[in-house]
Amino acid sequence: MPLLPDGEYYDLFCSMLLKMVDHNLGIVATEERQLVGFLTCYEPWNNHFGTAMGTFSPIHAHGAIKNNRKRIYSQMYQQAAKKWVKAGVLSHTIALYAHDTEVVNTFFGNGFGLRCIDAIRAAASVTCDEFPDYFFGELPIEEIAQIVPLKNLLIEHLQSAPIFMPCFFSYDVADVKQENERRQSRYFIAKDNNKTIAFIEIMQSGENFVCDSPEMINICGAYMLPEYRGSGIYTKLLAVLQEKVRAEGYTLCGVDFESLNPTANGFWLKYFTAYTYSVVRRIDERIYRT
Repeated sequence: MPLLPDGEYYDLFCSMLLKMVDHNLGIVATEERQLVGFLTCYEPWNNHFGTAMGTFSPIHAHGAIKNNRKRIYSQMYQQAAKKWVKAGVLSHTIALYAHDTEVVNTFFGNGFGLRCIDAIRAAASVTCDEFPDYFFGELPIEEIAQIVPLKNLLIEHLQSAPIFMPCFFSYDVADVKQENERRQSRYFIAKDNNKTIAFIEIMQSGENFVCDSPEMINICGAYMLPEYRGSGIYTKLLAVLQEKVRAEGYTLCGVDFESLNPTANGFWLKYFTAYTYSVVRRIDERIYRT
């Protein structure tokens, strides 16, 4: 995956893994007294993709040698899952590198399904049509109230089929301002006359350690009114964003989205390359019946 930042992550990984091992939910694989693999996870929490307790193993929380990766990963998950279910953890999520097809197929074979995708692209020009009658640009923070209706329509979209995310809340101006301050995010918008029809929200950090690279900016929110979709306007908005962040010195742009959101899945993968798949398995709670 040549686009990924080529940083030195040894100390960072050691620090992050030390925070996980105390939960006693990880395992190692050895062969002839040599380490050949490891798999651990975050401390479990309740209401993880449902009402069950769940955990997440990010991309830095597991690994295996190249030889016999399929067998090693399958057996590591078998042993880890035994620990997790014994501890009451029934929702299992693991982030995998998208190009590691052998491991991805191993988890699909173990009952996992794709849920989320992280994708990346060079901060470079995007070929698009021109729309001289529309406005494209960065939204001044003092005008952030324009985002509130679109944020609430995004919630409705995420609740709808086939996504069915249980987002039972709505935004007001204070909520959006508070979220913006917490994220230190910025908004780029498209307007039809005085009507805001689309936005892209960006921030410095993201969903994994790759996103924190100083040369990378991350898309953390996006929406467009349905009646404007398919027109090419959103591609123009993305192009404006790319030109702006490239002028600011960023060389990479990332985005994360639910793979079960067909609108997002269809758009982002036209312009970005997937580098992680987060796969999920929900264990049937009736396993505890005696």
